[in-house]
Order: sequence, then C-alpha cells, then structure tokens
Amino acid sequence: MLQTPTNNLLDEYIDKFNNDERYYLADQAIINLFTKFPENKKLEDILLKISVINDLYSTNIFGTFKMARHIQQLDIDTDLQQGNPDIVNKISTGHGIPKPKGNGDRNFYSFATKYCNWHYQDVYPIYDSFVDKILIAYRDRDNFSNFEDRELKKYSRFKEIIADFKKYYSLTQHNLKQIDKFLWIYGKNIFPNYYGQKRKKNGA
Repeated sequence: MLQTPTNNLLDEYIDKFNNDERYYLADQAIINLFTKFPENKKLEDILLKISVINDLYSTNIFGTFKMARHIQQLDIDTDLQQGNPDIVNKISTGHGIPKPKGNGDRNFYSFATKYCNWHYQDVYPIYDSFVDKILIAYRDRDNFSNFEDRELKKYSRFKEIIADFKKYYSLTQHNLKQIDKFLWIYGKNIFPNYYGQKRKKNGA
C-alpha cells in the first residue's frame, strides 16, 4: 500500500539509502569522481565518468567510447552550468550506439539524467524505472500532477512533475537530491519484483 509522502516518511527512506553500503558508497564514489573531474572536455575524463556510472548503476552502455565521444562533441559544460534540460535528451540519443535489432540509436535517457545529475545534483533529477512507476502510482491515487506516462521521458516535463510532487505533498524540508533518493528507494520497495517481471516478459 502506498504511504502518503511526508517529510518524516522521506527521512525514513533516505536513512535506509544512506545506511546501505551498496547505495551510499556507490553514490559517494561517483560524487567524488565528478568533483575531481567536473569538466567534459577531455575524452579520457568523460570515458572514466561514463564507465563508473555504467558499472555501479548498470546503465548498459556497451559502447562507452562512442558515448564519451558524443558527450565531448556536444560541449555540454555551459548547458550544464545553466541548468538547460535539453542537454539530457541530446546526450541520450545521437551517439551512434544502435538498438539491438537496428532501427536507430538506443535511447539512454536514464543514463543521461544520471550523468547530468552528478554534475549538478539539485538541478537535474534522476529518471529511473522505479521513479517512473512510483510517480505514476501517486498520480493515479492522488492526482498530484496532470501528466501522461510518456511525458516522464521528456526531461523538461519530468522536472515539472518532480516540482509538482514536492509542492503537492509539502516536502519543504528536502532538496531535489533527497527527493530523488526517496522516489528511487521507495519505488524499489513498493515494486520489488519489477525487474524480474520485465526480464520474464522479454524472455530473458
């Protein structure tokens, strides 16, 4: 059963995140890395950041060099500093990494939100399958925001939906990064069998 988001509920689940070594230490490792290499001009720096995210968060980027070259060519640093949401969608496609059955590039939307987030954590919320499912569940129950499912993958709209979530439930004591952590770990708690069901559906 869904619990209504409150500042106390967020504190409870954020504590669970921070007290779990798998999640907290992975998060800290990436924060430390991005602090040391904040720019995206050198290919080797970008490649290192992509590889660490890919390993710790299983973002399934099999063409890491192609993605690194793509990000370098986009010259994203000014856009990131300005909080431009369009950069997420630019990173997620146009990299030349094909879909398993061809027909264009794969869309690495979730990865792109993570890559931007660890540069500016309180500007770029993270999209993830669990975040997607929990936001839809709260929309269906409480109508906290008026959106269609597919709008969660339009990043400027996704940011508006997160802002609606914070405002509707009066989550005044928490910043964007903390709300990120809550949505992910609470979604993982509410939908524990999601990935297993997804693999079964896909025949894996």
